[in-house]
Amino acid sequence: MRILPLNSGYRAGMNLSWFCLMTVIAAAQPAANFVPAALLDRLAAGEDLRAVQTGKIGTFSFAPNHPEVRLVADALAMEKPDVVVETLFFWRKPFVARNELLAAYNVFRAMGTLEGVEYWSASRKKMRLFYEKSYRIAGPTDRTSVKDVPVLELPTAETIFAFQKDLTFGGNVYRYDFRTSRDSILVESTNLTGLSYGPVPIAGPGKVRTRILVVATEEGMLFWACSSASATILPGVRGRLESSFGNRAEAVFGWFSAKAQEAWKAAGRVEMR
Repeated sequence: MRILPLNSGYRAGMNLSWFCLMTVIAAAQPAANFVPAALLDRLAAGEDLRAVQTGKIGTFSFAPNHPEVRLVADALAMEKPDVVVETLFFWRKPFVARNELLAAYNVFRAMGTLEGVEYWSASRKKMRLFYEKSYRIAGPTDRTSVKDVPVLELPTAETIFAFQKDLTFGGNVYRYDFRTSRDSILVESTNLTGLSYGPVPIAGPGKVRTRILVVATEEGMLFWACSSASATILPGVRGRLESSFGNRAEAVFGWFSAKAQEAWKAAGRVEMR
């Protein structure tokens, strides 16, 4: 990779932008710095990495070694959920692209692209529709549809609202809270309307949360999902909820992988010299 000296004929502003880009690329760490190499091998072999905790919540099984995980742990300690489901995935990027974290961030903000996403149902042995409807709305009580528009700069924090209808919980309003760092995106979704499984109430507003941490690495993106519910759940329904959490995480990762592939192509390759 060739970096031009500051005393060249290029303007200082161009040099500074290029220097910042090189700094971001150089700062990316190997994925093995965040999770054990053995877990990466299991992911590469196609293993489904899921862990379920009920009752008193202990340590995580698959969380990356990253500061943002502490925020999730602290939040769960306060919420005291009845069930927590973890999943871990890895998306291998095709090449080094410009503004990779921004590209990934805009994938998550595009709520409308989740509509029509499918997932594999192990119990039914077939693909099932995940989100029948998914679109951004003006606010928690205003369901006016808002167009998905990408941001041009990575914000440190942002909150948006969405209406989403799936085959498990029906149509509900969710709040999405985003937080970014130098090498990560943390997305937290919270139900703002009560969830039901058919005629059976599952959880009241604010009692079901999914947190997704994406960590940018040299090789690609670590994708850790941690879903939780604070509710009194009947034994027969609990298994459905736990399975749903895992299926939802898998479906969202599949969607993210496909959209990230497109986003990387649109962002363009950084030529290494």
